[in-house]
Amino acid sequence: MNAVTFDLVLSGLVYLVLVYFMITLLKKRKKSSDSDDDNDGGISVSGPPQIDLPPGICLPDEPRRRMKEEPEEVYF
Repeated sequence: MNAVTFDLVLSGLVYLVLVYFMITLLKKRKKSSDSDDDNDGGISVSGPPQIDLPPGICLPDEPRRRMKEEPEEVYF
């Protein structure tokens, strides 16, 4: 058996061993995540927080649009 064939066979065996370990580790990880249906850590997420603003101050309806600055012309 020449060196190239030996390298291919050895690489194939290492590949099979790595795939086997990946499959077994992923199966263990999926089983532990299936038991926990609530993935947000027990914190209910229902939208943006209510901000307590001082009297007379209100939030704008739309976000501000920034003006695009014209690039300066550079003369050489």
